[in-house]
Amino acid sequence: MSKPKKIKPKKYTLTLSEREALRLGRYAEALGVSRPLALQRMMKQALREAADLPVGKEDTNQLGLFDTLQIDIFNNTAVVKE
Repeated sequence: MSKPKKIKPKKYTLTLSEREALRLGRYAEALGVSRPLALQRMMKQALREAADLPVGKEDTNQLGLFDTLQIDIFNNTAVVKE
């Protein structure tokens, strides 16, 4: 039997301005954790909130090649959705 593969966490680099770094330091100090852990918690919370947002409605016909156009008497066009 082979050993199960260990999943490696992805590492990302983040560049903060001096002011943002100070804010992060104060935030981490208020929580009593390290700055990397504070960043990790903030990212997880933001990603959870982003996952709850409704996904934009996809257009069923992305190319729009076969859309039915309707022209009124004033020569205005409108796409007919069935």
